[in-house]
Amino acid sequence: YLSENKFTFGTNENFIQDTALIWISNKNNKNIPENSTLILGPYDTNPKTLIFKEEVNIDFEYKNDEIGIGIYYYDNKREKWIYLDTKYENGIYSAPILSNEMFILLKENNPPVIKSLIPDIDATYKSNDINSMTFFIEDDLSGIAGIDNIIVKIDEVPVLFEYNTYKKQVLYNFEEWLTPGVHTLDIKIKDNVGNITRKKGEFIIQ
Repeated sequence: YLSENKFTFGTNENFIQDTALIWISNKNNKNIPENSTLILGPYDTNPKTLIFKEEVNIDFEYKNDEIGIGIYYYDNKREKWIYLDTKYENGIYSAPILSNEMFILLKENNPPVIKSLIPDIDATYKSNDINSMTFFIEDDLSGIAGIDNIIVKIDEVPVLFEYNTYKKQVLYNFEEWLTPGVHTLDIKIKDNVGNITRKKGEFIIQ
């Protein structure tokens, strides 16, 4: 394996097809995203043309197990940092990779954001004007892994909704018209690094 400061690359055995020269270089803080904190890196692994036979582990040594911290690689085509599936154990943040890239350990400071919520909290609707619940999710960096990271309750009952990962849209079609009166809505969303946002309250059907 190779090690540079608190970054380690390739603890696997025989992850390439043949003998190869691999190196790590330190890079300047390249386009660190807004609303994030740099923990370690960036570290650039080379050569980029090398093909791995299997997933390779990379490790960042950082003793604090904190919500919001994850490993990212830089996508040159999209010019943005992309989250890697990050695990923490015994002072080590680790992730599997399939190619040489530029890697960084970042802390995402903002939780997910709920947008265009219908029905919204403290709003009033006519029964025949609303037949579904919908909203969009925005997240600065790590994103939402999938439906397991989203909980929606209407009148304190969990509902089985659809989640469009491309549009980042949650949709639930009511099985029947909502009865007139006060109804409760409770939404909880967790991003891939553990940041949580929650929206809870009441809306009225006339």
